[in-house]
Amino acid sequence: MVRTSEEDRRIIPLRNYIFDILEKKKSITLSELLRGLEKDVGRVSISEVERELMAMEIRGILRVFASGKKDQRLELVSPGG
Repeated sequence: MVRTSEEDRRIIPLRNYIFDILEKKKSITLSELLRGLEKDVGRVSISEVERELMAMEIRGILRVFASGKKDQRLELVSPGG
């Protein structure tokens, strides 16, 4: 899924927004990520976000850890490790 940037109307993939947020924070919960995405791009589908997160985890870009009963902690993987 792609989103349009309001400033210049470019089409930007959702994973780029996710990566930008993770790059700034390094470690974040899924609920914090969803709030950040809604602030940046508007309403987002949880299933879209989870699909992108799964693809990023498979590619080794991030790690997902259980955090509490319903939340997950997301951590950006540093280059080379």
